[in-house]
Amino acid sequence: MSSRYEELKITAPLLTWAIVITAILTVLGNVFVYFLPFPFTCNMNAGDLIATPGVDLLGMPFVMTLIIALLARIPAVKKYLTAGNLVFLYVVALAASAFANQDSPWRESFEPVIARVGTPEDAIRYVPEFVSPPREAAEALIMGTGSLTAIPWSQLLPAIIWRFFSFAFFAGISVGLISIFRHQWIDIEMLPYPQVTIANSAMIGVEEVGNPKWVGRSTFILGFLIGLGLELVRACIAFFPWFPDIYMWRTNTCGPGCHWIAPVGIPWHYGIAKHAPLYALVFLTPLHSLFSVVFWGIVYEVASAIACALGYYTGYTDMGFCGRSWCGENTPFADPPLAFGCLITGVTLGAFVMTIFHERHHIVRTLKMAFGGARDPELEAGEPMSYRTAWLVFIASYIFGVILFASTGMSVWASFVVILTGVVTWFTTSQLWGRIGFSNEPGYNFGPGFAKTLLWPTEYSTPVTDTDHILAHTFVYELASHRPSVPWCTTFYTVLGSYKMASLRKVHPRNVVKIASIALIVAMFTACIMNVVLPGIYGMGVTTCYTTNDLMGRVNHMWAVPSPRPMVDIAPWVTGGFVFMVVMSLLHVRFLWMPDPLMSIIAWDWIGGLHGTWAVALICGVVKWMVLRIGGSRFYEERAVPFVGGFILGAALNALIAGIGAFIAFRPIPG
Repeated sequence: MSSRYEELKITAPLLTWAIVITAILTVLGNVFVYFLPFPFTCNMNAGDLIATPGVDLLGMPFVMTLIIALLARIPAVKKYLTAGNLVFLYVVALAASAFANQDSPWRESFEPVIARVGTPEDAIRYVPEFVSPPREAAEALIMGTGSLTAIPWSQLLPAIIWRFFSFAFFAGISVGLISIFRHQWIDIEMLPYPQVTIANSAMIGVEEVGNPKWVGRSTFILGFLIGLGLELVRACIAFFPWFPDIYMWRTNTCGPGCHWIAPVGIPWHYGIAKHAPLYALVFLTPLHSLFSVVFWGIVYEVASAIACALGYYTGYTDMGFCGRSWCGENTPFADPPLAFGCLITGVTLGAFVMTIFHERHHIVRTLKMAFGGARDPELEAGEPMSYRTAWLVFIASYIFGVILFASTGMSVWASFVVILTGVVTWFTTSQLWGRIGFSNEPGYNFGPGFAKTLLWPTEYSTPVTDTDHILAHTFVYELASHRPSVPWCTTFYTVLGSYKMASLRKVHPRNVVKIASIALIVAMFTACIMNVVLPGIYGMGVTTCYTTNDLMGRVNHMWAVPSPRPMVDIAPWVTGGFVFMVVMSLLHVRFLWMPDPLMSIIAWDWIGGLHGTWAVALICGVVKWMVLRIGGSRFYEERAVPFVGGFILGAALNALIAGIGAFIAFRPIPG
């Protein structure tokens, strides 16, 4: 295998470039996110091109591709743009973007740093100051000191260092775990990874756009112009109140761009996403996955209609759009007899178990190669590291992570469960990410449900009487199971994306993982420092990065999801979801035409309704079917894929220009 792949050679200059570029991009990205005003921070952000929760297409690799497009025009530089160096630039940009977006390291994940200000004393007293700094230090971050030297560094650094290591150990878990399964997911199953496919298509486009013989040239250029044009219109709607609201963005819009559809008297809860780049991404999803999302969505609506007709969910059909997905009671998502949120918890657990079951032979083989004396030099020659090293990195990082959390006063069992929740969550949802390019927000169903099952299966809304009952809740939501762009998970997807890009570019993953690891360490360290510098000088009042300073919000959240009752009370629905996934998974392997049960997670989660991805799956599925039917697979590969790459690159250019304009025109003035 290795003879067919280019080797990315590790040299001192390359490592220096990795550190410098990652640090610069992370600093600029954090400044950009911190000061970017609303609504640009929500849905026109160069750090997150598709800010739809669960999707979160990190934008810095596309900004880097725009820079590559300029560098490729310089003959003296173009010769250095080899496949290996392009993968290098993608990896460092992806790692920097992982810690320079609105979720990482900001928003909810920043709450523990300033939590001593707003959290009740009877709860915060269980949190050590090296996790949540003293009140006066937190107040300095909230109010700002106006000077770098006036920041209370001595009080803040312990918390920043602890925070850094909590990210770093999970990055180690990510590197080890993904290196174990890389061969299966990327080489054998050949999962499409649409997010990486788009980045590769954009990179190919800027390389080949000057070549008149390239068959995808015209569609790439057309896609670029359309992507730039459509997003430019949206930018004008945001900038100029007098500009025609062509997309109806100023009315009936929820979150990052979902059009409300909630007809009174009809139990329908799926909206339509208006964020054009989302359609470009989902267009690269396999047809079977798209139609599976549509099928399971219809199951949700039919079941809801029958339940309402039988007298359940009184008042549901009179709710507004957001309430039909978001409200914590009297909806098919939250409450029996349907309780789809609880079903998703079981479905996700079933997906994890079935993934392990289907990969059991590979797992046993790698364990034998790591610890049992078995050898397969040909297989390991194509891997980023030996399986012994991968397993040891995974196990050691996990153990150090448990020690780190236990140092806060959490029990060893709770520390183990918090990390296990992250591992199971991202291992499972990465299967969705690899197939359709996005997942859900498991912090609202599976993550809390899984953790509570192992920690407090019979408890509900108990008071904070120890560290477990405040920090475990906090970390399960903020770090272990919220969305793909949060600090723990984003390391998982950065490593996956790096391996997939290396495979697409025919670059050996051996040294790619080293660059990814170094870039992640630099990015997370730089971001943790920026967590002090930016608010420490300017204060939180000049930022639109949402966060609170009360950890009780996270505690109350965990008790309320996936349903506001003890786990033992909703065990039948969790068990039902688990059995459904196991049975349907076995049937789907035998009968490939059956709907993929994994896609029910998307269709039944509120990412399908509240954020409109169900409608995107329907529309893109129909359009893609027509393209393949009329043009064939060759037309799709040679014309449609370059169009999508160009489209996203055009959207990235617009987000960069619009963001800079918004930064200049609307940035709050420090006071």
